[in-house]
Amino acid sequence: MFPDYNFCPKTYLFPDDYRKFVMDREQDNYKHMYIMKPNAASCGRGIKVIGAKQEVKRKAGVLLSQYVSNPHLIDGLKYDLRIYVCVTSFDPLKIYLFKEGLARFAT
Repeated sequence: MFPDYNFCPKTYLFPDDYRKFVMDREQDNYKHMYIMKPNAASCGRGIKVIGAKQEVKRKAGVLLSQYVSNPHLIDGLKYDLRIYVCVTSFDPLKIYLFKEGLARFAT
């Protein structure tokens, strides 16, 4: 219905999703690249680009996402948006959204 909004890449949380990753990768005939990020790092530390046929080991505390080769750009720049929320209840779901957020642009 809204093809422009179908941009969430396949993502795997290791070690739990390792088998799913291996099966999906084999099914896709090893044609995609991935971004590997450690769960407990910040400021870009430990991020690696994984080639389409590069071996990936089962490692705890890692998030792996399919590389998006044609991301949405603003004035030719990649960006990310941060919104801040406070979840006070899950059943019933109650979320408070902070009025301000943050946009970061890659230069």
